[in-house]
Amino acid sequence: MIIAHLTDLHVREAGKPLASGNLDYTAMVTQAFERVANMGPKPDMMVVTGDLTDTGQIGEYQLLKEMTEELPFPVHMALGNHDIRENFLTVFPDKKGPGGFVQFCIEHDGFRMIGLDTLVDGEGFGRLCSERLSYLQDRLQERPDVPTLLFFHHPPFAYGGGIYDAVRLTDGAKELGEIVSANKQIVRILCGHHHRAIDCLWNGTLTSVAPSVISSCHLQLGDVRVFKNINEPPAFKLHVLIPESGFVSHNVFVEDFGPAYENILDPNYQALASLQKQTALEAFR
Repeated sequence: MIIAHLTDLHVREAGKPLASGNLDYTAMVTQAFERVANMGPKPDMMVVTGDLTDTGQIGEYQLLKEMTEELPFPVHMALGNHDIRENFLTVFPDKKGPGGFVQFCIEHDGFRMIGLDTLVDGEGFGRLCSERLSYLQDRLQERPDVPTLLFFHHPPFAYGGGIYDAVRLTDGAKELGEIVSANKQIVRILCGHHHRAIDCLWNGTLTSVAPSVISSCHLQLGDVRVFKNINEPPAFKLHVLIPESGFVSHNVFVEDFGPAYENILDPNYQALASLQKQTALEAFR
């Protein structure tokens, strides 16, 4: 099982002015989708952890719908603070879950994925209210022995980034942490929002923030008071289920850096003979 984890697409309608940094977000998302679709082996699914569009307009969701329908695997999407739930559900009416939230459970033989809705209308921070948390608890109780991944937009932990920490999952984070600690079947939490690859062992579970496929947030630590972007290479995460290891995660760049080439070792490398024996490697200088 291979899961492509993309986030913070910020899709914009054609013909609209370019976004901050003079970037064509939609073209960059198209390039990222093509990169994932052409991978070998091909991912079994894609999850997108929020900020699907830049301003939450219906036209943006219609464009996103067209783009995702061309992909050769299912796409599961959570909402972020740039999204507007009502407009999303206008274009994707089948995604409406209990209470009107965009929450759902994806069942597989060997694992489950539960998508949560952390959107607060008109706010940048995230929330999991009692209704949304009750949905999660109900799903976890259904199959307590099956490894489970959670995915949503706002990271539940602070990383030391000042103003960035102020717009994480603030409401309900403590309660979510208690649920995570009490449910050992939760093996991974996938998030977005910060436009950087960040990992934290949060309440005993590895919580991974994927980088954005558009711009990155500039890495600032301390008393940060201004949001700044930087044009680092766009990337995404690939989570691969390995039977003897569980989920193993990779950062993958969208950009093509040229063909791969064989790593030919220096003959003075002290473990060359052992390596040749183990891998039957014959090409060396």
